[in-house]
Amino acid sequence: MRVLVPYFIVISLIYAFEQRDFLSRDYLLEITGLCTQYWYIAFWVKWYIAYWLFSRFFLCCRTLLLLLMAVAVLLFFPNIEGEQAFSFVAGYGASVGVARLRSLSVRSLCLWALAFFFVATAFWVMKQMPFVRGLEDTFVYNVVQCGIKLPYASFFVALLSVVPGLTGSRFLLFTGALSYELYLVQMPFYSRLAGSLGYALLFCIMCYVLAYLLHSIDRKVASLMC
Repeated sequence: MRVLVPYFIVISLIYAFEQRDFLSRDYLLEITGLCTQYWYIAFWVKWYIAYWLFSRFFLCCRTLLLLLMAVAVLLFFPNIEGEQAFSFVAGYGASVGVARLRSLSVRSLCLWALAFFFVATAFWVMKQMPFVRGLEDTFVYNVVQCGIKLPYASFFVALLSVVPGLTGSRFLLFTGALSYELYLVQMPFYSRLAGSLGYALLFCIMCYVLAYLLHSIDRKVASLMC
């Protein structure tokens, strides 16, 4: 509900703004996240459904099934989803082992951060090769992209854990809290800025205002669910 309620509001506003038909099949598919211009929402919904099914009926082998699904996503899904094939599984693994992760020393975190950075950079260099670029519509390209996206994300997570000044920034914490809502409100409109700096700054301000309003609704939904 916390994912779909803000999303439902944004999709409805987009349809109203573009004067599209609310009674159409497209609108129904959009608001349920089954077929949407927000690829990440559709991706997210698939993982949530799979996680619930595995937890409800196959709890003893849930981790294995999640890993197998990640491999299937890597091999058969479009590039933009395939490159994030193991992100959900990584988040799940971190939640299971959160106590162990929190017990890591600063030195260990720094070493892991450096390892993630070098792995991601190596794959990024590999991606620039013409041979790899020619494999863009294959699972090989997905593997290379996975080697960039997840290690770089892990690097920044580790970096935030060892640099207290970053996690103490009110602006960064505020932005982090609104990250999902910011994604929702900026995605359909940023391509219309046409390179104007003034419009871009105004757009950023409006995105934060709208994201904050959506986040407030999101928190009320969460309180009703408790």
